[in-house]
Amino acid sequence: MNVGRRVAKVANPNIRYIAVPGDIADESVALLLKDTDFIFLCADSMQSRLVFNALVHQYLIPGVQVGAKVTVEKDSGLISDIFCVSRFVMPEVNGGCLWCNQLISPAKLQEEAISEEQRERQAYVDDPMVHAPSVITLNALAAAQAVNEFMFSLVGLHDDEGAFPGYRMASPRARRWAKVACATNPGCPHCGGEKSSALGKGDRARLPCRAKPTRCVTGTSGMIQ
Repeated sequence: MNVGRRVAKVANPNIRYIAVPGDIADESVALLLKDTDFIFLCADSMQSRLVFNALVHQYLIPGVQVGAKVTVEKDSGLISDIFCVSRFVMPEVNGGCLWCNQLISPAKLQEEAISEEQRERQAYVDDPMVHAPSVITLNALAAAQAVNEFMFSLVGLHDDEGAFPGYRMASPRARRWAKVACATNPGCPHCGGEKSSALGKGDRARLPCRAKPTRCVTGTSGMIQ
């Protein structure tokens, strides 16, 4: 937070900078973002992706998710791929919804819900025996593309007719950027067209945040939650 504040003040001494030391998975923190104009997601957990995706569609706020990954072969331990992504998500049907594109894993959501260690781990490599590599340069690639998406969408510089609507993925080993087409599901709970969808509902729908822990009191007659 201090680094972000310092850099922002250097760029614009009159900027209004508000730092929130919290987790987007908590409803009190997530709701602070509902009046923003754009959201950057640079977190690793599935829960953060879920809440980000809900904020984008429920409150009609465009956003972009960035990340990097190093995949390792289980048997040989050799690196099989290195990539970073910039996923522009618009609050509309076929706008790049993370749920529609199977980028939010229900299984991993369940793991994170029951394991504090899982939430805290930054798993850039899918192997607990391999130390997390430095991905600063990979994140720099994805972040630069994400900021371009923000600036171009804000001032209307995107080519509405010719711009590719999907995600961008950089593969440094192949020295190329790739276009990734997006899928859409009419029954999606985030961007779908059915009544059950949260698209545009704002405060009329509940964000899928982490459940608050319950306080248990043990008495002579049993346990009360």
